[in-house]
Amino acid sequence: MQQKRRGLIAVALAAGLLAGPAAAQDYTGPVRIFVGFPAGGATDTVARVLADKLKDVMNQPFLIENRGGAGGMIATQQLKAAPADGSTVMLTIDHTQVIIPLTFKAPGYDAIADFTPLAGVATYFNAMGVSATLNVRNLNEFGAWLKANPGRANFGVPAAGSVPQFASLIVGKALGVPNPVVVPYKGGAPLVQDLLGGQVPAGVSSLTEYIEHHRAGRINVLAISGTTRSKAAPDVPTFQELGLKGVDKNPWLAFVGPKGMPRPFVDRFSRAVATVLRMPEVSERLVKMGNEVTYATPEQVQEWITSATAHWAPVIRDSGYQLQ
Repeated sequence: MQQKRRGLIAVALAAGLLAGPAAAQDYTGPVRIFVGFPAGGATDTVARVLADKLKDVMNQPFLIENRGGAGGMIATQQLKAAPADGSTVMLTIDHTQVIIPLTFKAPGYDAIADFTPLAGVATYFNAMGVSATLNVRNLNEFGAWLKANPGRANFGVPAAGSVPQFASLIVGKALGVPNPVVVPYKGGAPLVQDLLGGQVPAGVSSLTEYIEHHRAGRINVLAISGTTRSKAAPDVPTFQELGLKGVDKNPWLAFVGPKGMPRPFVDRFSRAVATVLRMPEVSERLVKMGNEVTYATPEQVQEWITSATAHWAPVIRDSGYQLQ
């Protein structure tokens, strides 16, 4: 009798162990997508495009929750504390997962240990844009303008301690201005507005923020990051083409979730993202915005984080940037 009781307990324990992943895999309630930036921005727009299709592929509601502040740090801290049952994910960027941990003493999270990588969505470009009021059409002309106007060597960036800030220092040094004044903004949108009005002569931000204004001739994009030109702006050369090194690492967009998400959910969600990215109406929309559709597996997303950290850590250290 005692042996039979032990056998029943073992069966019950096994059933309990199997229930966790199965329950997560079968979760059909609303899925919250945290976005660490305000509505209407580039990351938010991509999240909404994907959510609209994910709801059909996964047959469950997807809700965008904008939790802006501190370059995505607030949303990421909240994601860390969220349940790992498939109800909460986040569309994040390299600034949040890579640069913040390199520039803050206590960001409140570990980009690798505290999260589950889910799926890569796209890479995009950092871009040097100048106000059309400068009448500057290429990087050489901009360098000449800087030398003629040394007191106006101000580079706007969407956030302090961001990749655009360090890219500005690299570009400034290459153009003969080793210490340009970096003007941090609270996001790309207000930077774009000041570029349009000529309040700041130049700025480094994502190509997605500039692309429509570049097409309309209101902002001149002079160069972009990466090793190949953007499909959305084939007229714009890369910094690498122009001989500038150190700005070839492109930023990216990826989904992550709280630590400990069951593998069945991870696989199902990642496959759904891959399916959505193959839809022409989605891929064409993302490319038009200035993104390069780049699906990545959970393992590849983790590699994105580690390789970007390895790239930017020495750049930030050598810049003399003081940890916040």
